Amino acid sequence: VSIFIFVRGHRRVGRRRLVWWATVQYSNIFYYFSNRYYHRGENRQSAVTSCSTRSVYARLVVLYADRSTMDKKRKFFSKGDTILTDKPFVHALKSTFKNEKCDYCYSEDTLSRCSGCQYILYCNRTCQKLSWTEHKRECARMKKIYPKILPDAARVMSKILIKLKSGGSTEKGYYTSNRYRTFKDLMSHYPSLKDDTHRLEHFSTLYEVLKEYMGEANLPNTVELLGIYGRMCINAFNILDDNLNTIGTGIYLAASVINHSCVPNATATFDGTTLRIGAITDIEHTDPELHVFISYLELMQTTTERRSELQNNYYFLCECKRCITNYEQNFVNSMICGNSDCQAAVPMKNKHKEILDSISCSKCLEKISEDKIKTFYDVTDFTEFQLNRMKDIGYLDVCKMCLEKQNGIFHPNNINHVKILDLAFESAIKMEQWKESLKYGILLIDGYRVYYGECHPSLGILYMKLFKLCSIVENAESAVKYLKKGMSILKVTHGEDHSLYKNEVVPYYKELIQYF
Repeated sequence: VSIFIFVRGHRRVGRRRLVWWATVQYSNIFYYFSNRYYHRGENRQSAVTSCSTRSVYARLVVLYADRSTMDKKRKFFSKGDTILTDKPFVHALKSTFKNEKCDYCYSEDTLSRCSGCQYILYCNRTCQKLSWTEHKRECARMKKIYPKILPDAARVMSKILIKLKSGGSTEKGYYTSNRYRTFKDLMSHYPSLKDDTHRLEHFSTLYEVLKEYMGEANLPNTVELLGIYGRMCINAFNILDDNLNTIGTGIYLAASVINHSCVPNATATFDGTTLRIGAITDIEHTDPELHVFISYLELMQTTTERRSELQNNYYFLCECKRCITNYEQNFVNSMICGNSDCQAAVPMKNKHKEILDSISCSKCLEKISEDKIKTFYDVTDFTEFQLNRMKDIGYLDVCKMCLEKQNGIFHPNNINHVKILDLAFESAIKMEQWKESLKYGILLIDGYRVYYGECHPSLGILYMKLFKLCSIVENAESAVKYLKKGMSILKVTHGEDHSLYKNEVVPYYKELIQYF
């Protein structure tokens, strides 16, 4: 933090203003008389034109500050504000949805095939025309490799290469009124990428696919291609549908500036392929690059799992407050206290025999029996084995078996318990067991609030599902309650202009509110 000792004065130099002050260190916040300004970090070094030490405590810094590079701090982002919206630099629908969704807007309207490649489908002529600028460069290639299906990563990569070759390198994604990113500005983490065996194997496979699809003559040299591959891996967004399922992949230039936190103050949502970054808390700054954070990953994971995924996929060790504090360890792998008057979470850290007789509840001090501790670890092993088996699809009978074993052993906020509840909830919905799914969904609320936070799209969607289930089982009072809760969250996370909020949530509310 800079300590400002005095301000000597200023003078104008054309559009620029010369500012003097004495300081121990200069920071990215500076003051000009009564006004507070933020000076962009990337211009800070070049802005300092001279610096002489006046004493061991202070140095005189002379700064040229173009007025266009200063944002006067007049306001901050309020909860629910749209921080930025972004269109994709390139995007690609997942191949598993190629017969279900429009390749351009991702809608599920009546679809017609491209007459050229017979692979891509569109919902109408408008989408086909809008897509043709890009698709005309891949249409013949797709027809050539038919009936082979181009892997998703290869399609995204090929679209990037085609766009860069056709002038896309100059395309700008603005994240403030006058700051932007181009594709070249995206981080590739090239040094880390070269040491990543798994990624290099994937790159080698991808290279062979692209060579067949595009022709070796149309590919850049290996070093440049690896840099492009790195930018794709590090900066790609999973495009989500209204139920938060991944349906595509997109590169968003402006949104790539947003950093990660496991305690995000903003969230990314999609309306078709349009990305919106919205504030889910009040943010006392207006610089997205430094003060806005979204989550890059699934938050219902342990600290170890989250940090490992971020290190493996993005090459950084997360130091957010959720990762470096021990708060989460109190319940993430916890047993429920056997004292019926207490039932607090008892953290279980490891399986070493020597500690089996030394675990007690920190709240009521009741000692946990060795048999119960062994049972806890047996049930944990069984649950984790079943969760690994059910990564792609949940089986209701298996979920019920796990929940039965966990009863009276796991604390309600134990992460494995919450994950099984989540699978049971979705499985029961698929099997149209409405009352059963409603029961699991209600039990799931507290776990979602713990792991996702009080204002997260996942919690909002859960409330909307509970609203629909209550409507099916004709519990009108609860239906209204959950609709209001879901509406209040989705209004913030998605915004009032989102199609889900406008076309589904609001009409439901208007229809129901007249009866209550």
